[in-house]
Amino acid sequence: MTAARPRALRPTQWALFTAPQGVLPLYLTVETAAVALVVLFPGPPPTGLDWARLGALFGVSLLQTELSLGIEKARRYLADGPHISMTSVWMFGGAVVLPAGMAVALTVVIYLHLWLRVWRPVQGRSAYRVVFSASTILLACVAVGPLMRLFGVRNVLVDGWEGCLVLIAIVVAGLVYTTINGVLVAIGIKLHHPTRPWTKTIGTKAENALELATLSLGGATAVVLVTQPVLVGLILLPVIVLHRNILMRQLEEKAAQDSKTGLLTDAEWRVRLSNELVRTREQFAVLMVDLDRFKRVNDTYGHMAGDAVLRKVADTIRGQLRAYDSVGRWGGEEFAVLLPQISDSGARHVAERVRLAITALAVTVTIDDKTHVISDLSVSVGVACYPDAGTTVDGLVHAADTAMYRAKRAGRNTVVSSADQPVPAPRRAVPTSPPNLRLRPPS
Repeated sequence: MTAARPRALRPTQWALFTAPQGVLPLYLTVETAAVALVVLFPGPPPTGLDWARLGALFGVSLLQTELSLGIEKARRYLADGPHISMTSVWMFGGAVVLPAGMAVALTVVIYLHLWLRVWRPVQGRSAYRVVFSASTILLACVAVGPLMRLFGVRNVLVDGWEGCLVLIAIVVAGLVYTTINGVLVAIGIKLHHPTRPWTKTIGTKAENALELATLSLGGATAVVLVTQPVLVGLILLPVIVLHRNILMRQLEEKAAQDSKTGLLTDAEWRVRLSNELVRTREQFAVLMVDLDRFKRVNDTYGHMAGDAVLRKVADTIRGQLRAYDSVGRWGGEEFAVLLPQISDSGARHVAERVRLAITALAVTVTIDDKTHVISDLSVSVGVACYPDAGTTVDGLVHAADTAMYRAKRAGRNTVVSSADQPVPAPRRAVPTSPPNLRLRPPS
């Protein structure tokens, strides 16, 4: 009996050929373009100083990966969108000062090292996706040199007004670099996950700001490489410290995030409310939003469909709020909202906007290969305003919760504020007994 050939030697079983439709043409086009541009535009022949710069970048990039293996693995494990690699510092710096062929060689070595040491052990990431990611960086690297020459920059170490021109050229090159890489990666992610939100496809503002920060460090690395290649090691420690701080932020965000909806946890939301009580003496409001008859969704369609409805409702609530408002999942099908700097009437308006948006929802779910549309959703919303409804966390939450239950009793799908006076139930008339007439007996 002959042993089966390794999967790597059986092309028909490669993960690339089982990828979603459109992935194979995109990946092959990008990779072919990357190879063709490198062959056609390798840049000027390398000098001895170029080899010294390449050696310095090889050294710091591999050392940075080895010194931050645990951090990189943890970030990869926690990543739920585009992953911003700190190695962009070295790859972009090399693209600015090295011939294109050398910059490409640096990128290939960095990606190969990352895949062997980090990505494959942590996620079993398919090799074809690593090759595609590397190809997008190769295209970005090849574009940097011509852009620098377009601005007339032959040497980044200049004085006076020419220094301003170098700065502009590096900024433009960085923007082009991140745009080429970001757009191609976003298209690849969208092909693999068509329903993924755009914030998890193109990255959040914080993630994109981090990418620009790494490219800024890359520009500084290019200048250091020109003056003294050995001194590029001075940039290693700031990169590792920044990398560690990013991981800490990711861990904090993960701990404060409800796993099912992506909203704040109830504990984190209470912290936000407590901070608001300490920070301000202005009016603000708390909303308690509860899905009406949500049990019927779970009973009819199952808990997976119920989770999909919760996520859609959470996104809808978030979409009706301001950037600095805070919304958390209070538990089950109840959501808590903190609205800073707002009056009772303003809070009622927001609550009504949330209510109307949810009544317009139609959530499409697939159960046993059958598609169902869940609609006719509604919420009951309770509003409590500081300081009239309470001056403590528990007091405000209780006031909003009480108002929400009054909305339930009023027929659901409505908004009730704690400032509203409860309508007293009509008093039932107490029948009076007729007078007890005592008749005198006839004489």
